[in-house]
Amino acid sequence: MTFSWSTFATLAVLAAAVHWLVARAQITKWFWNAKQLPTFARELLECPACSGFWIGWGFGALGIRPLATGYVWIDVVLAGAVAMYGTPVAEAVMLWGLERSRIH
Repeated sequence: MTFSWSTFATLAVLAAAVHWLVARAQITKWFWNAKQLPTFARELLECPACSGFWIGWGFGALGIRPLATGYVWIDVVLAGAVAMYGTPVAEAVMLWGLERSRIH
């Protein structure tokens, strides 16, 4: 099994950006603030780790896999598990940077 730090960072940043755009950005507020969303969908959008797993799974299926075992489906599931950790961390850093760069 091999691990790639650059692919891990790429996956974490992409997953955090996708989660931010889908679940928290003002431009998509009509989607994530909708009352017609089922409860499980609202809870999934509120949790960056939960969303990160599925987003990472999708990126893993597209070929962004930080762990290479030689088995594609194991690599895809591991990409989801890695994104489950990386998404909240990268999103927290992104939010911290946005807060620090805010004009007062």
